[in-house]
Amino acid sequence: MSDLFRKMERRSNKWNERNDCTVKALAIATGKTYEQAHGALALRGRNFRKGTTMSAVWKAARDLGFTEKEIYCRYFSERDHLFAPDKERAKKMRRSRWAKGKTIKSIKPYLPKRGAFLISTSTHVLCVRAGEVHDWTSDRRHRIVKVHHITRAEVPKKK
Repeated sequence: MSDLFRKMERRSNKWNERNDCTVKALAIATGKTYEQAHGALALRGRNFRKGTTMSAVWKAARDLGFTEKEIYCRYFSERDHLFAPDKERAKKMRRSRWAKGKTIKSIKPYLPKRGAFLISTSTHVLCVRAGEVHDWTSDRRHRIVKVHHITRAEVPKKK
């Protein structure tokens, strides 16, 4: 576990919070505090000690001034490319660096050195930032389902 994740764990324990992997991952990915991420998700419908949907996470990220872009989807890349609705996208997903590392433990050599990414497994969300996995699952074989790149939103320039 990274020091940043341990800090989030301490904040979570202070609030006696459970099922808050999305809060921790969002806070680490955006560089905000645990409380700011918790508040943004609460405004988007997350209940205390309950999990939340990924659509609420994306809305909260937009509220915090960030955008997300899906860069890998396991189900989309493993489908037969002949029947995929978008053949070019399926081809791109199969060639992605994320397709080489199928689990959290095996993705480490393929991690980009820059950027923040939210990784979804079937029941968990974690953050990869600056080439390091910030979660308790860093040495586990949880299968990666989706990867989203988190970036700061473009602010329109005033004329």
